[in-house]
Amino acid sequence: MNKKNFKKTAAILLGLALTVGATGCNFIETDTSRDLGLSVATVNISAELKDDARYGEEVATAVNEIVGTSSISKRDLITYFLNAGSSYAETYGYAATFNMLLDNLINREIMIQYAVAYYLAKDEFTLEKHDAYVEAQLNDASVEEKELLEAHPQVLSFKYFLTEGDNTKMEDYNRAVYGLKKMLNTTLDNLETQYIKAEEHDHGDTSKTRTMPTGVGAEKTDYCPAKYEIYTGRNSLSECGAYEKQDGSTTLSRKKAYNAFLTSLYSYGLISSVGGKIEDPSDIEHLNYYYVELESSLSQALISKYYEDLEADVEKELNKENEQGKAYAEVQFDEMLASQQKAYENKPSAFKTAMDGVSESSFVLYGIENFGFVYNILIPLSTKQSVEYKMYQAQGLTANELFLKRKALWSEIKAEDQRSSWISDDEHTNYSYEGEDGKYYFFEDHFSEEKADQYETITHYAGQYPFQGTIDRDEDGNIEKIDVKTNSKGVDEVLNDMFGLIGLDRGEDNAIYNAYTDMTTYTTDAKKDVDGNEVKDENGDVIYVDDDVVEDYSKFIYRRGQVQFNGTPIADDFFLPTSESYKALSAVNEILFAYSTDPGSLNSYMGYVVSPYGNGYVPEFEAAAQWAVEKGVGSWAVVPTDYGWHIIYCSFKYEGGKVYDYNHVEAVGDSENGIEAVEGSFSKMFYDNLKAKTLSNVTSELEKLALNQFNNDKVVQKFPSVYQDLLSM
Repeated sequence: MNKKNFKKTAAILLGLALTVGATGCNFIETDTSRDLGLSVATVNISAELKDDARYGEEVATAVNEIVGTSSISKRDLITYFLNAGSSYAETYGYAATFNMLLDNLINREIMIQYAVAYYLAKDEFTLEKHDAYVEAQLNDASVEEKELLEAHPQVLSFKYFLTEGDNTKMEDYNRAVYGLKKMLNTTLDNLETQYIKAEEHDHGDTSKTRTMPTGVGAEKTDYCPAKYEIYTGRNSLSECGAYEKQDGSTTLSRKKAYNAFLTSLYSYGLISSVGGKIEDPSDIEHLNYYYVELESSLSQALISKYYEDLEADVEKELNKENEQGKAYAEVQFDEMLASQQKAYENKPSAFKTAMDGVSESSFVLYGIENFGFVYNILIPLSTKQSVEYKMYQAQGLTANELFLKRKALWSEIKAEDQRSSWISDDEHTNYSYEGEDGKYYFFEDHFSEEKADQYETITHYAGQYPFQGTIDRDEDGNIEKIDVKTNSKGVDEVLNDMFGLIGLDRGEDNAIYNAYTDMTTYTTDAKKDVDGNEVKDENGDVIYVDDDVVEDYSKFIYRRGQVQFNGTPIADDFFLPTSESYKALSAVNEILFAYSTDPGSLNSYMGYVVSPYGNGYVPEFEAAAQWAVEKGVGSWAVVPTDYGWHIIYCSFKYEGGKVYDYNHVEAVGDSENGIEAVEGSFSKMFYDNLKAKTLSNVTSELEKLALNQFNNDKVVQKFPSVYQDLLSM
């Protein structure tokens, strides 16, 4: 199983379960604390290891000494159910669900012990070194910590493997501890919300919620602050380092949350005596419960470390060159390209289907000309305008008469900033910040140099377009009103803002295709009188033969052009942050999030698929989108439809034939570590995806073999009588 998808043990999720509401079953009433502590299964793979030539008796003995027999308690099983299994029970029933969850927990314990065996089979890890490390750690611990560590010996055992017995190699261990503390703080945050008075803060505009760009709030996987502590209210917030309290939080509200948390621990039988003494709950890190969670967190980190070491082996295989000097990844690229050419060449429908499935893990390497993707910024009618237009539609007007009515009505459409729900006085629901210019911008963490090591960048999002509404505050600085109508804008103003953000010339933008002056249909055959003269109407316009009318919806394009890049955009640069095409698309995407009311356009991978052979879109939109794609990346068009104004931008175009050059380095410059190391390059994306799939296959196969070898009666013992009441529910 992939390390990123491996199910966590019940223990690490217990903090969440403690905040879960009613699940339809009150386990605490039906099971005493003693029953919850009983084992439902045990796991010990050491006996099987003795007969395995890869490990032998020495490793088997060491695994037994270090890990011993792992016990899965009834509490673990119930907690796992509360977090992950209740939805399954509705479909498969309680018996099947609990048996499945128990198997997952057993498999996890097998893999933990297998990872320990894997490291003990290496020269740098031995039982003697492990014992010496543990002894040294215990000698350095306080009396209270020593008691807890001795009660949970695997905490130091897992720490030994994570740090390789070297306290200068603390990255994996520190990240595991940070993850645990963050989970516990989140649990307390969730409990604390009920004690924070609603009137102490304003959540801003809650009338509508605006979808946020994918990746907001995402921390980098290797991030670990120098200091981060659990805030319980019994300690000082200033001592908690990078932890940020909730808006409206007070020492009293946090203490109430922590007390509620402790009450849940009591009900689960998790406040106990250690060394014959009743636990003092004043310091959460000195609770027996914390060490239960710490042991679980470290074991999960050990499995992750194991898979990372396997990943290094996978990379070696990917980088091996064949007789032609091509590495495995490039060979795979060539084979996929040849396969797709065979599947898509001269087969537009098959190619369009493939485009529909394009994603960060599904690539189209062979293209057909004039297919592509567009972003769609929809500026809609107001409710009043929509009602008025429906009245026109019900009047039985001719198409041209209706278009003229629409022309007048559409000139009044205004775009309103859709991001008001991102602004709040509550720090935990506020994504805005005030810039030096006094305007409000969004997602500072992702664009701040100070937070660059902590947060991932938001793909194709510029982060430079300020909120266009107005914010009224009271004398204390609290939000009284957010108004998005005061600074609403017409389509031309939005277009100007978009190109101001792009920072490049917009191109042609001529008035020949101005929909305000020509919203008609046409044909080459005019109606003629008996003398052969063209018949004109009372306005002097030629009347065309009704049976030979050709609808040219390109006549509806209001304005159009193509961004004047300094170089020709190439497909390889789509995700390359340093390229002009990336920066331009990021600006367009931010304007889209600010104004578009088309939900299908938000967080799309490349935008809407456009085929030159038809797409089923409304005809005005389709004509404009096809024109933009034909012209290429950076082409844009503004067109009205019955839905409102559309600003269409070509984000990607297939030129026909091979789409990407796997070894393209021109735009990014050569790298000492190869093109695969250049963040955002197509080659890196392809390589990373191939590596992830290969690693997943390797680990899945290894896991399958391990479980087939160890998941037997010699290793695993189940005690059905302990959990029979759960199966019978």
